[in-house]
Amino acid sequence: IEVGSTSVMLVAIETAKGLLNIGSYTQVNARVQGLSWGAVDLSATIGAISNVDEAGNFTAPYEHARTMTLVAAGACEVQAVDTAFLNFRDDAGLREDCLKARRDGFLGKLAIHPAQVAVINEVFMPSAEEVEQARAVVKAFADSPQAGSVSLNGKMLDKPHLLQAERTLSVAAQYGG
Repeated sequence: IEVGSTSVMLVAIETAKGLLNIGSYTQVNARVQGLSWGAVDLSATIGAISNVDEAGNFTAPYEHARTMTLVAAGACEVQAVDTAFLNFRDDAGLREDCLKARRDGFLGKLAIHPAQVAVINEVFMPSAEEVEQARAVVKAFADSPQAGSVSLNGKMLDKPHLLQAERTLSVAAQYGG
């Protein structure tokens, strides 16, 4: 392996210092392919007795860390990877957590057990319908290359829709969808 050719993913927030410094992430070395965060490590460093509320949702400091990881990954134009879901025997909970992460813009999730990989892969892989819609969006813009916005199925779409469609197609192509 050529020196410097290995891709890496940074776990950018595992400490209070990491959370304070994540705002400085606006560009990273070309080897960095993704950013993630560690909820358990962060809670230990700030002295929390738990990082979730009674309903199992992250409390404010952890939602902030999660959001900042997502934003920093976007600023650096790398993949955002959500923290691990600890209950590796709870596929339904994992699926729900992955769906929320995907909705928000994460492209993956850390796994703490091999049993989680299938659910994570399934949720984060664009569906056939999503790929078909993304192709239609890309085609609509290709058919009107000078347009700042286009109409598709009665909806107005602009450049952010094109960017999202291209991202969907990239993920599908890269991971076999």
